[in-house]
Amino acid sequence: MAERELQMFVGDCLARGASRDDVARGLRSAGWPEREIHEALDYYIDAGLPLPVPKCRASAGPREAFLHLLLFASLATWATALGSLLFDFINIRFPLLDGRPVVDFGSIRFGVAALVVAFPVFALTLRRVKRDITANPARGMNPVRRWLTYIALFVAALILLGDAIGTVVSFLNGELTIRFVLKAAVIAALAGGVTWWLLRELREKIQPLRPAWYAVCLAVIAAIAAAVWVTGGPLRARLEAQDEQRVRDLLSIYQSVNQFYQAQKRLPATLEECNTNPGSFVADQTDPVTGGAYEYEAVDKDTFTLRASFDLPSREDRGNGDYSGPSDDGFWRHEAGETTFTIEVGPPNQ
Repeated sequence: MAERELQMFVGDCLARGASRDDVARGLRSAGWPEREIHEALDYYIDAGLPLPVPKCRASAGPREAFLHLLLFASLATWATALGSLLFDFINIRFPLLDGRPVVDFGSIRFGVAALVVAFPVFALTLRRVKRDITANPARGMNPVRRWLTYIALFVAALILLGDAIGTVVSFLNGELTIRFVLKAAVIAALAGGVTWWLLRELREKIQPLRPAWYAVCLAVIAAIAAAVWVTGGPLRARLEAQDEQRVRDLLSIYQSVNQFYQAQKRLPATLEECNTNPGSFVADQTDPVTGGAYEYEAVDKDTFTLRASFDLPSREDRGNGDYSGPSDDGFWRHEAGETTFTIEVGPPNQ
């Protein structure tokens, strides 16, 4: 309401022949902020007519709402993904007290996917919005843009406050490790950077500073490259998925053999013998890629072996529990190539 009244006042003054400098001087004496004075004067152009001509007003229609919602949604997505990747890298470099890094490859790959998609969307949308504002500076005062900017500022401020409180609490509890300090620094840098950019967007109508933009692009590219190096890329992920399926097949075979042993009080001579009972049926007896049969052999009355060929060795940084086997101490870990697992079944049920 005040903005509209100011525009009408400036228009009346200019229509009565007052100079722009005189109007600005009078508004300053009345306490109006310099930014609002500049925007009100910039709202009109001198077109050689008896009255000042207003510029096209900022639109708050569906198009502007879509662009700004997409802009801030993509910003939140890529900033969160970058923070998640940096957290994963910190976890790898500074493991817990046992000294063995545990890598969440799913989290890293999701972070890369989010960065690859969201960051270009953010860059292209920002470019479109900046073009609109350059063509019509009044669009910088778009109500949708201002509301979303202040909401994003509020969220960023809450994150910074939470980060500061968490750091102080950890310090008081004696838990201020390098791992925690680095994660707190990541949160502060991301939230602080977003806050700085949002404040600058509110105050200025120029494109972002190129050095800062280049630094952000470099950080995103470096994070993606590091993530691909850590995970091994799509080909390794495919080979690991194939090996994981082989382990699941072997685990299923073990469970079927154990069911047969509990029912018959002996080991089956072959896997086909397990299929005579629904409770011990072996669904997958062949490698899902090569089609070769998994090798089963009864060693003695309560011990048997399972043999399969793997593409890659197990990652030591996956941590125990990736494969839920008969043992929770990494029983199903394997090397590349043919691996034999020797398994002893439990005593039969009485």
